[in-house]
Amino acid sequence: MKIMRNSLVIWYCFITVILNGCSGVKFSEWRFPYMYPVQQGNYITEQQLSQLKVGMTKDQVSFVVGHPVTQFMFNSQQWQYMFQQFRNDKLRNSYIVNINFESDIMKSVESAGQVFIK
Repeated sequence: MKIMRNSLVIWYCFITVILNGCSGVKFSEWRFPYMYPVQQGNYITEQQLSQLKVGMTKDQVSFVVGHPVTQFMFNSQQWQYMFQQFRNDKLRNSYIVNINFESDIMKSVESAGQVFIK
């Protein structure tokens, strides 16, 4: 009786493994425990970037896109907006936007990466 029970347990485990293999679950993207998607930095849309014009003051720029999360300590005339989105410890989206000022007036905007289109 005990041998019969052990063989049934082995068959159930074997069938479970086979069915999981056919289920289409990507175990490379599955993590235990569940890892919450993490977003870090400033969320900037294409619409916000289009509102930025050369000659705006720092107050006007901060009204449109907000204050940067971090500021370069050696150059107060450059604001850097960074965004990173992780899912299961893998970087899914990332961009950097640099806004350069000259005597508190916006001089240029540089971006690297794809900002969000809304």
